[in-house]
Amino acid sequence: MKAVSIIIPTLNEEWYLPLLLDSLKKVSAPLDIIVVDGNSTDGTRKVVEDYASFFTEASSLRLVLSDKRSISLQRNIGAEQARHDILIFCDADIIMPSSVAHEAMISEFVENKYVVAAPVLVPIESRWDLKPLFKLIMFIQKIFLMCGRPYFAGSYLLTTKETFVKIGGFDIDILLGEDVDYSLRAGKIGPYGLLKTPILVSARRLIKYGYVWILKEFPNVFRLLFTGRVHADTIFYPFGDFGTPIFVPDEKKKKITCPTK
Repeated sequence: MKAVSIIIPTLNEEWYLPLLLDSLKKVSAPLDIIVVDGNSTDGTRKVVEDYASFFTEASSLRLVLSDKRSISLQRNIGAEQARHDILIFCDADIIMPSSVAHEAMISEFVENKYVVAAPVLVPIESRWDLKPLFKLIMFIQKIFLMCGRPYFAGSYLLTTKETFVKIGGFDIDILLGEDVDYSLRAGKIGPYGLLKTPILVSARRLIKYGYVWILKEFPNVFRLLFTGRVHADTIFYPFGDFGTPIFVPDEKKKKITCPTK
């Protein structure tokens, strides 16, 4: 079983991080999990402390603090401390379906000798409109891949430490779209691809802000698709503020149960 390092940048993720860590507990392969926190004001750090004891022997869970709230910087900090060659940059609102899914994804990544890759993303939530929307997004992504444009989201991004070093990591001057920028630069030095294994991700921003948000930001989305760049000061994309948790909290256990798993 191939060992991997998973870097999770966080900012006020006490409701979602437990769900991710619960799913990673089930993975039998060695995991080096690094949570890089950007000065959260909620219980994110305590979540990491509470879960650390579940990752022992071949696996580990560490908390690293960042002086600055910057997703690019936080990812770079985590990568610099990673113990393994395969790096996974993972957002806190992800669920790993199973240990089998994890191993299948890593095997495909290694066998194809990818320098950067991403899995198929499917929504955690069961709202009727989300699955068709995600399928459309995946379809558009495949079209751009055929055109030589690896537009991979940072929700779950696989790469190698060698690749990370060669291209200088994530560009800390890019506040939004840094994942696409990394994917495009990495794709210039080696093979890339969309992995078959589906990974669960929350559609929490869309649920909170609605389709009006997307329609208002369509010019920025269009610019990102065709240039690979978007200016953060021209788009509304809040970090660390998601309103009422989408999942059902268990106040007593300080954990989250997902009604749509």
